[in-house]
Amino acid sequence: MDFQDKVIWVTGASGALGLASALTLARRGATVVASARSIETTDFGGADIHRLPVDVTETSSVDRAFAALLARHGRIDGLVASTNVGRFGDFLDLDDDAWRAVFEAKLLGSVRPVRAALPTLVKQGAGAIVLISGRGGIDPPPHHFPGSSVNAALDLLVQGLGRRYGPDGIRVNAVAPGPIQSPRLAEMRQGGQAPPANLQTATPGPGLPQDVADAVAYLLSDAARFVNGARLAVDGGGPPLVR
Repeated sequence: MDFQDKVIWVTGASGALGLASALTLARRGATVVASARSIETTDFGGADIHRLPVDVTETSSVDRAFAALLARHGRIDGLVASTNVGRFGDFLDLDDDAWRAVFEAKLLGSVRPVRAALPTLVKQGAGAIVLISGRGGIDPPPHHFPGSSVNAALDLLVQGLGRRYGPDGIRVNAVAPGPIQSPRLAEMRQGGQAPPANLQTATPGPGLPQDVADAVAYLLSDAARFVNGARLAVDGGGPPLVR
């Protein structure tokens, strides 16, 4: 998975999964452009990563950021959309604002960068896009319906985009993590919204952000040249069967 001379844009790069993806791609030779609202204060441990502030809940911010990326680097070869926001609780306790926050940050927050980058990718005749969805898209936990609904939408979106733009040389796929060690999982555990670890994954978990980053790198790479419109689960095999 050699990304030498490849320009890859990672949104949500201040979060656990986006950060791990940005660092992994940079280690493998990519020119990584990392974006988030708080990107200027994100610690990349000295890695050579270009910082580009963006607010994915605003179309104008995303469009300006992509224009700046293109002006500086002249091309884009890959996009990773890893934005997210957590809204957890019983269905009857989650109001419209909670649902809108998740839609804006994760669904439209993925759509906007894709929409900004696609014309250039099509013009170049090659490129790869990876969206981060989640296991909740097919196995929704009762405390996470907004996020699970968006995960399902993203899984469907990559299938449609892969078919629509595959003839143009563009591959679009999703990585769907299960429980991953992160501040978000810690928050769920503290709130009593995460089941015991032995009930979460068949392979003992939780997983690590690096597990997701490795899957992202694979889907962006030429090793996945015939993988398009797919959902790659990184969830330890799903929850174990009840014994």
